[in-house]
Amino acid sequence: MGCTALVDGQPLKGRKPDNAPNPELIALPVAWVKTWTSNTGKIARVFNTTMGSAEDYQNAGLRRLTVNAAYWCVGLEEKIDPRSKVDIGGEYDPPGSGFNYAKLKVVPRKPSYYK
Repeated sequence: MGCTALVDGQPLKGRKPDNAPNPELIALPVAWVKTWTSNTGKIARVFNTTMGSAEDYQNAGLRRLTVNAAYWCVGLEEKIDPRSKVDIGGEYDPPGSGFNYAKLKVVPRKPSYYK
């Protein structure tokens, strides 16, 4: 409650950014902000998004949204500059969505393994 939607996301027919929109599904908020008051009376600015997979951050628009949100959350919105760079520093080769166990060298194990 009390959230302000910033971005609506239209579901697509597939999982790729260039897939056609799915007209059977409605657009819903995918990024929003809220001002929250703790039980001690402290106020916090909160940003949330359902975007943010490694592949999502290949998109400069999402990187800019996240950086600008961080400025807003800490009360520095006057420092937001639409000309500031949000380039990726260095090589960025994110794994596809899901769990790419082989590339990450992860061996899936049952929880009992860790007990």
